[in-house]
Amino acid sequence: MFEPENSLEALMQAAGRDPAIIPRFYRALLEAEIYVLTPEARIEPGQRRSLARQERINVASVEFQGLTWLPAFTSRKRISDYVKAPEACLGATARDLFTMLPDANFWFNPLSECQKPMPASEILLLMNGTIFDKLQAADAARHAGR
Repeated sequence: MFEPENSLEALMQAAGRDPAIIPRFYRALLEAEIYVLTPEARIEPGQRRSLARQERINVASVEFQGLTWLPAFTSRKRISDYVKAPEACLGATARDLFTMLPDANFWFNPLSECQKPMPASEILLLMNGTIFDKLQAADAARHAGR
C-alpha cells in the first residue's frame, strides 16, 4: 500500500483519483525537490554537494516502449524502493531539473504504486503554463457533459 512521504506524493496520489486536483499537483511539482540518479557523480554515499557552474552530469536513464526516460523520485524513500544499492543522486526543484534537462522524458517513482510518466511534450506544456489552459478546457467540457 502506497503511503505518501510528503505533500507532493499526497497530491500525486489524489490527482490520480480526482482530475480536479491535477492543476494543484502540477503547481506543487514545479516547486518540489525531486531526485534523479547520477551514478557517475563524485560524491560519497550520504553526503551532499552543490553542482559547480556549468558542471555536466550524467543522469541514469531507462528504455521503455521505444523512448528514453529519466527515473525521477519524489522522496528519498522512493529511490531506495527503486535501487537497492546506494546510488548518487541529484536533488533540485523539478522546474530546475526540467530546465537543465530539456526535451527529457521523466518517469516519476517507477515501480511504485504511485508513479507518473511525464513525456517531454507534457513537461513543455507545464513549463510554459499552457497545460493549465488545457486542463481548464477539459474540466469545462467534463462539466458541460453532465
